Amino acid sequence: MFCPKCGKELPDGSQFCLKCGHALTADAIAQPSVQPAQKKARLSGLQIVGVGLLILLGVMLWARNTASPVANRTITNPLAPAAVPMTKNLFTGQIIVKGGGTVTNTFTVEPGMQNFHVVGQFNASGGLTNDIQAVLADEGEFQNWINGHQAKTYYATGLTTTGKLDVGALAPGRYVLAFSNKTGLVDRQLFAEVEAR
Repeated sequence: MFCPKCGKELPDGSQFCLKCGHALTADAIAQPSVQPAQKKARLSGLQIVGVGLLILLGVMLWARNTASPVANRTITNPLAPAAVPMTKNLFTGQIIVKGGGTVTNTFTVEPGMQNFHVVGQFNASGGLTNDIQAVLADEGEFQNWINGHQAKTYYATGLTTTGKLDVGALAPGRYVLAFSNKTGLVDRQLFAEVEAR
């Protein structure tokens, strides 16, 4: 028989534990407690299973990392934006510019856009002089230019029949590309192929 409190093995018929002094009742004597050796065996079994699982997991991770060279590559920043080339037509084909009028295209260069250029060519016809004015400026400076004030522009012509432009790299902001017939009394036909890229 064993002490139900401390697990000490006792001679049969003992009324007190010889180790801890616990009083043994008739129930405790009739139903001996689980032996400490059995408790230890159960814990050892659980520990063995746990250690076995840890070893198995370690072997699986090691095999996964060494099985494929792709698994060993380090991805520095999977969410980093990639530069994607883009082209936007600002003017294409034939356009009628009314006498005393202007045609415009406003576009935005977003932060993060790199090496942004406006390129193209144009040709005007109509009236006696076949001429037109072209300008590329930010929105504020365009208002100065269209009203005849001094303005800082990225591209501007006086009266001309034909022209080519390659302007850039433009910083982030809003810009206006315009063709003006403000000095003309008759409509001008403008053939233009201008794009932003």
